[in-house]
Amino acid sequence: MLNSRSTFIQNFNNRRGQIALFVALIFQILFLFFAMVINVGLLVHHKINLQNSVDLAAYYGAMKQAEGMNVIAHTNYQIRQSWKLLAWRYRMLGSAGDFEEHPFDKVGGGRLRGNDDDVINPGAQNFYDAPSFCITYIPFKPMPPGENTCKSLVSKSGVQIFKIPPVLIDLPSVSGRTRSLALNLRASLIERCKDFGAFNYMMLGGFVVAFNIDQGNRMLLMSYLSKAMSPSSPDADFYDIDGKSVKLGMENTLKNNLTAANNTSDLKMSIYNSLGHSACNGSQGAKGEPARWLKQIKTYPAFNYIDTECSTGAISPIGKMLSHVDLPNYTIAEGRFRNEIEELKTYIGIREPISDIYNYSVGVEKNPWCMAYVGVSASARPKIPFSPFGSLEIKARAFYKPFGGRIGPWYYNKYPSGSASYGGSQGGPNDKTDQNLPPRLADTANMGLPGDPTRAANFSRYVGDKVGMKSRRVLYQYGQAIYRLDPNWTVNAQGNVDTQNEPVNFGDSAPNFEHWKHLPFAFYRRGANQDLLAWDHSGDQPSRMRYLELSAILPDPFDLTYYSIEPDFYHNYYKRLENGFLKGVGSGYYAENKELLGDIGTHKGSTKEGINWDKFSVKDQYKAVESNSFMKKFVDIAGKLTYISTKWQDVLTSWAPVSLVDYSLDPAKFGKCTITPRGADTGEPEVPNPGNCVSGGTTGYSVKMVSSDYLRRTDLELGGVGVRGALLNPPPEDSEF
Repeated sequence: MLNSRSTFIQNFNNRRGQIALFVALIFQILFLFFAMVINVGLLVHHKINLQNSVDLAAYYGAMKQAEGMNVIAHTNYQIRQSWKLLAWRYRMLGSAGDFEEHPFDKVGGGRLRGNDDDVINPGAQNFYDAPSFCITYIPFKPMPPGENTCKSLVSKSGVQIFKIPPVLIDLPSVSGRTRSLALNLRASLIERCKDFGAFNYMMLGGFVVAFNIDQGNRMLLMSYLSKAMSPSSPDADFYDIDGKSVKLGMENTLKNNLTAANNTSDLKMSIYNSLGHSACNGSQGAKGEPARWLKQIKTYPAFNYIDTECSTGAISPIGKMLSHVDLPNYTIAEGRFRNEIEELKTYIGIREPISDIYNYSVGVEKNPWCMAYVGVSASARPKIPFSPFGSLEIKARAFYKPFGGRIGPWYYNKYPSGSASYGGSQGGPNDKTDQNLPPRLADTANMGLPGDPTRAANFSRYVGDKVGMKSRRVLYQYGQAIYRLDPNWTVNAQGNVDTQNEPVNFGDSAPNFEHWKHLPFAFYRRGANQDLLAWDHSGDQPSRMRYLELSAILPDPFDLTYYSIEPDFYHNYYKRLENGFLKGVGSGYYAENKELLGDIGTHKGSTKEGINWDKFSVKDQYKAVESNSFMKKFVDIAGKLTYISTKWQDVLTSWAPVSLVDYSLDPAKFGKCTITPRGADTGEPEVPNPGNCVSGGTTGYSVKMVSSDYLRRTDLELGGVGVRGALLNPPPEDSEF
């Protein structure tokens, strides 16, 4: 019998330590699960990190696209303003001397003649549709008292504008010398009469040529920018407005946000810039043409002017079309102003090729079937502890696109699916977005049809406007302002000046031909004043006429609908272009152009009347008009010209979300700004902010994520209501990117 106290029995009955055996048996299994949790957790962590980093890199690239498109959009709007200025000068300055039909009744002491609305007199249709430009009337200086060749414009307007077909001329460059319009009027009536036609030709021709130089130089900037954004292939490098490599910035953004395990020599990255697609890029095209995703809107306007026939005691006005062929009667035969007109006439006409940047243009239209977006894909092999199969390859991909901004309207209201451009055969005059624009130069079927009033320069003030600057209300308001620029002005029935009234001193001699003597060539040269507007050169100060011109180009509802307008272009973009892009990848711009032009109203080196004209931007256009005493007294913007925007915040019409979690458009922010950058009110923001607004509405393009499935859809409604199709530049297949 065994002793229960024996060591064997005690050891046999002792069950302690069995759990240790169990733990020892399952430890490897538990450790395996633990390692799997760590392994999967780290893998997910690195995958999320890679995806976030790819998102940031793609966002960076799309943000740089958006900045470039914002500059192009605003530059396109500058061309729109330049066209509005030309149309205003042609119609307001050129028709106010009429005594028969113009709403401002000079003989009646400045009263309104007829109705005060947009309804025009059918019996004077040509006067409103296509007026003959005549500026040789009092109170312009130095017109002599009692002489006015512009009294009867009704019978001289209209028909001449459709007579002459396009004349194509090939010029080496726009480089004319500075031309002064000093009007040395002769003593005798006949001698003065011989000058009047030349004055009208030179003034109108100077305005027209200055416009083409101005829009051409801005078109050239858009060409350089768009091609820098659009390389020869989607995976090639492209450049931002600071002249820096966007691809390098995307790579640095990716790497700087990766974990150490992801950021190894095994890291691979690919980019896809949709604007580098062969259907949309900028690898080809004539000098001055933008990349394929932009299409120049070349137009074919025409202008009438008043020439004179002179006989003893009589001046006979004659309507002529402005051209390099039909010159003033006495210019060539008697050598009157021959040098000035010989120089000017060579720039009046259509240049070869038609795409030449100095041909008439109202800017560019964005091809909706060339969508701007950036794709980034990356792969990495992070080293993860406890990985039984070694390092695993993880991949991430993202697409981001600019959205919410507007480069400008299409010429026609629809854009066919997949089309590289919208030709005239696909649209008619009633299909134009702005029905007051001249026919497009490429649209030979619609160009210069008899009775087409759109050949004469004009523009729409709001969506659907069919009248534009033909409005009697507009003609009256600006007509009376032009005459009252001269505080001494009154006129009797014979057109003689009555100087009995006491003058009111507004500070200069406006209206005065000499205030535009820097046009058409001197304003844009290297080191020049860059000024397209009237300037009192004798007093070296802003002319009162300048404020009328500024009010004419302020944003209107049409502009606010179709353009992204930057209120402070100088501080947000001009300096960056000047110090970055144009010193690097865009340096060729200066070889073809003389100066980077700022917003219209810039006058380099001047701070007269408390305005920094050197750094002038759209917000300063508003301020200058609002603060000018003459404008307050003689132009009723609030009551009569209500289409003119009166505060710079009106341009803040782009997408602004309700909050960080609600991306719907916040109507409370639309067209409003609650906080501006510090120092913005003094003209020198410490840190410029796009839109000149820190809190409130926005302008220009924002950036959002977009799926590759969306980009490949074939039913995208991008060309207008009901116009569906696929992109010309879809992303590569998933297996290829």
